[in-house]
Amino acid sequence: MRRLFSLIPLFVFVSCTPAVRGGDFQCAWRVCVTHDDSDAGRSYTARNSEPVPVTISLGFRTLENLRPVGPDHVDMVIPPQSSAVLMRLEKLNPDGPVGAGVTIQIDLGSSTNQADEYVYAVPFGGDEPRELVQGFNGPETHLGSMRYSLDFAMPEGTPILAAREGQVLLVQDGFTEGGTDPELLERANLVVVAHRDGSMASYGHLHRGVRVRVGQQVRAGQLLGYSGHTGFAGQPHLHFHVGNRMLGEPGRTIPITMRDREGDPVDLTVGTLVEPSIPMMRTPSER
Repeated sequence: MRRLFSLIPLFVFVSCTPAVRGGDFQCAWRVCVTHDDSDAGRSYTARNSEPVPVTISLGFRTLENLRPVGPDHVDMVIPPQSSAVLMRLEKLNPDGPVGAGVTIQIDLGSSTNQADEYVYAVPFGGDEPRELVQGFNGPETHLGSMRYSLDFAMPEGTPILAAREGQVLLVQDGFTEGGTDPELLERANLVVVAHRDGSMASYGHLHRGVRVRVGQQVRAGQLLGYSGHTGFAGQPHLHFHVGNRMLGEPGRTIPITMRDREGDPVDLTVGTLVEPSIPMMRTPSER
């Protein structure tokens, strides 16, 4: 019987981080683009409050009494916890009104990010080894931008552990259904953890009741939640990948290596039974 595994991280990020628009701002995640008017013209500024770089594209459908000082389109990477001026425009008529039809795209991460050569821990615990049922360049759903993804088959309720220390960037929780109905494409529980090198790890199809919150620092081996069968998935499993971009390319997923509990390399060939990690001991504040 053919197993079906989803591209869940392809879809859900858009629905759980919608753009917020105002008269003079547009935000997605914790990233905002604002504009300021002056006698000389207008400037557009981006503020990135996330722990990873962000990639912003800014252009214009229409301009009224404004002219860019330089190119009329910009793609810029904003470092974590920082701000930058994206573009300045000058007035054509100093006394006339101004206006602009703006196109803005905001994506977490950067294609130019140089991820380090960190060797990741196995992202699940428990007492039994779990089969790697779809690996890199998997023929079912690990194609294109999702080619460097890993699917581990496991029963619901298996502990899902952080494969690397970092900060929780995104949590989607509360869903209970799973299956192959396309209506479930955006209805999976997941956790995304940002790493100090600018990369991000995604843990998908979790059971309802994620154990971490956005902004929380986690250590390797720390419990994130439990495996489930939520979203578009043919059977219970954990989807895991690391990337330099949340949605864009190149770098949406990147190749990684993995180590077992003894520190030895894990064979990431499909069909391999992978031994679980040993969870770290929780501190009293985490219990």
